[in-house]
Amino acid sequence: MNAFVEGVRDILPAELRKRRAIYQTIREVFEANAYREVITPTLESLELYAGVEGLVDKSEMFKVVDDKGQILVLRPDLTMPIARLAASRFQDSPRPLKFSYLSSAFQSKNSQSLSLKEKTQAGVELIGSASLESDLEMILLLLKTMKKVGVAEPLIDVGHADLINEIFADLKIAEDEKNELRRLLAAKNKIGIKNYIQDIELTGDAEKVLLRLPSLFGDPKKVIKELENMPLSAETKKALKNLEELFNKLEVFESLKHITFDPMLISRHGYYTGVIFKGYAKGYSNLLASGGRYDNLTEKFGIEEAAVGFALEIENLLDYLNRTENFSDNLKKRFLIAYKDQNDLKFAYELAEDLRNAGFVTEVYNNADQEYLDFQQVDFEIYLKNDGLELKQYGGETTEIERNQKEALEYLILNKIEEWE
Repeated sequence: MNAFVEGVRDILPAELRKRRAIYQTIREVFEANAYREVITPTLESLELYAGVEGLVDKSEMFKVVDDKGQILVLRPDLTMPIARLAASRFQDSPRPLKFSYLSSAFQSKNSQSLSLKEKTQAGVELIGSASLESDLEMILLLLKTMKKVGVAEPLIDVGHADLINEIFADLKIAEDEKNELRRLLAAKNKIGIKNYIQDIELTGDAEKVLLRLPSLFGDPKKVIKELENMPLSAETKKALKNLEELFNKLEVFESLKHITFDPMLISRHGYYTGVIFKGYAKGYSNLLASGGRYDNLTEKFGIEEAAVGFALEIENLLDYLNRTENFSDNLKKRFLIAYKDQNDLKFAYELAEDLRNAGFVTEVYNNADQEYLDFQQVDFEIYLKNDGLELKQYGGETTEIERNQKEALEYLILNKIEEWE
């Protein structure tokens, strides 16, 4: 029998220890910035996700039928349930609402988190504010979180969900030509664009703009300046002005060095309405985070209000940290205590409890071989003998400590460890 399911995986003790340390760091950052954690149901109604353009195709959702015949899905996205929560349970609460989450989402096809069907996301949602300062807060918070978990050189690629549509309107691009052009522009396929526009009717200005757009990427101020010199409408230039103001504020916070501007940035989520952004690490190609403004999403629940948020892709983040070893997880040191004489069993347990109370992971086990020590990731061994104890650093030094005063033992052990380190 094949008991394995493709696209899902077990999380083993060593990885789980690291995950928990990362989770704690992320939660501390979110909580310190006044984002309160919520947990939404793993099972949601299929109707919650119906009719939301560009969210997740129904064929990619995991569906079950309950005892009443209602079609339920394992949540494929974490923004929609929080939008529902805000519009229902917090309908009359003062705005803005600030929520955070750290949960799993499920998709049968997932290109963002190492092709896993179950992915873990940690994120925040700010609901009820349309201000530019809210967009700024999201990007600064994402940068701060990425740095805290060990992303040495975070990069945030910023775009605007409506910018390409505005430009298409300015250039009078036909409706049936937009999808293919959007795909080619997002891929920065200059040859493909050149070949495609030979077969469609365009003005000379439109041709020049479309051929130039794939090369516009990078320094926000330079890209904005070049776009402003193009034959674009006042409405498009107003959107550019708002982006320019955002970049100016990021510069005030000395964060513009982490920002690139891509006018052709496109999100797979169709519900975004304004600024959108994606988070990366220098030298690592997989997506670490994504987010943006989604001012129309809550309208589905009868309350239309502005909102902005982001989500970290935890599996990709772990993959990056495993490659770079940038994250200092400050895991508790682990002791193993063994004893020679059966009369020392109680003493071994008492010493173990003292070490636990001092903040260490400690087990009492008499038959540990090297394989067991490796598997349990033991840092220090203590072997109780008649007249004292032997303290051994894993792969390092060994020392003898007298045990004539039990009360002093913990102090002597910790002093010796501090000396070694």
